[in-house]
Amino acid sequence: MTLARTRTLSVATLPIMLLASAQAFAASPSFSCAKASGAAEEAICKDDMLAALDRENARVYSLARGMPGLDPWKRNQLIAMQRGWIKGRNDCWKSEDAKACVRDAYMMRIAEIRGGYAAARAKGGVSIGPVSVKCQGTAAMNATFVNVDPQLAYLGGGDTGFVMTIDRSGSGAKYTGKTAQGEATFWQKGPEAMVQLPGGKDMTCNVGPLK
Repeated sequence: MTLARTRTLSVATLPIMLLASAQAFAASPSFSCAKASGAAEEAICKDDMLAALDRENARVYSLARGMPGLDPWKRNQLIAMQRGWIKGRNDCWKSEDAKACVRDAYMMRIAEIRGGYAAARAKGGVSIGPVSVKCQGTAAMNATFVNVDPQLAYLGGGDTGFVMTIDRSGSGAKYTGKTAQGEATFWQKGPEAMVQLPGGKDMTCNVGPLK
């Protein structure tokens, strides 16, 4: 399984510094904040959204790892990839927008686990999907949604992925995000969605179950 390359999307906040401080831990991730290791984990412990993403990531990973009948080789691969992913997440302190980097890392990983392991799609958490997004003239894409605050969506296909934040709309669910190449939009209304990728035109796409 190959990790998708995620284009970090800017948010309407100033970049945060992932540095230790005297500020008390306010959030509740899946790990003990008293034993937080490194700047990334310390930042997660201070941010409710990142902590919620961490809990959901831990939930879907646990479901995937414990899936009945999972081939031992595939289980070992899952464990190794999770360890590598954690290392990549922890390197987000090097990013210009560290909070967005951590957020995007979680969104990409949640979408990847849910897409690759049926057991991870069990109900009970805050993530939904992935669903199939088919647009004429483009490669097949999938969309995964995570109901944290603010609500997020991950639209991925091939080796490219976009993390988007819920936006105001008169109808349906509209998600937008910005990259260095331009704005990306996913606006779903029932079984259809309007999709606009950076530098591209608006596309009318069909949304349906993942097969």
